[in-house]
Amino acid sequence: MIKLTEKSRRIIRAIYRSIGVAAASLTLSACPFFISVPAMYGPGPVKIREEVLIRGIVISGKTKVPINGIAVYINVDNPSYHNATRQNGEFDYYIYEKQDSYTIIFTDIDGKENGGRFKQRTITITNEEAETLKENPLIIELEEEVNEE
Repeated sequence: MIKLTEKSRRIIRAIYRSIGVAAASLTLSACPFFISVPAMYGPGPVKIREEVLIRGIVISGKTKVPINGIAVYINVDNPSYHNATRQNGEFDYYIYEKQDSYTIIFTDIDGKENGGRFKQRTITITNEEAETLKENPLIIELEEEVNEE
C-alpha cells in the first residue's frame, strides 16, 4: 500500500468533494419533483357524486303483462343512457348527473317477439319525481300498434 502525503490527501478529498457536489446538483436539477411541490396532507378534495335512481316496469296497456325487450333511452346532458327491459319488464338506471328533468323514451325494438308490436312512448319526469322512484317505481303502459294489413 502506498503511503500518501498530507498534501496528496487534501487534493484527493477536494476532487471527491467536487465530484459529489456536481453529482448532487445534476441530480436535483434533472429531477422536477424538487423544484416546487405543494404540500398535500390527506386524501385530497372529494367530489361528492349525487346520483338519481330511475327505475320502473313496462307493461302492456291491454293485458297488463310485463314486456321484456323494450328499449329504454334516458336523455341527459352527457352521457345518454340506454338498455332494454329485463325478462320481468323492469329497468333501472343510476344517473350520475342530476338535472331539472329527464326525458325517457320507450321503444319496441324486437317486433312481435315480446308479445306484440308496441307504440313508442316518451315521458318527461322532473328531478323531484325521479327522487321518489326508489320507493315507487314508474309503471309504463305501452299500447299495441294496430295492424293495418
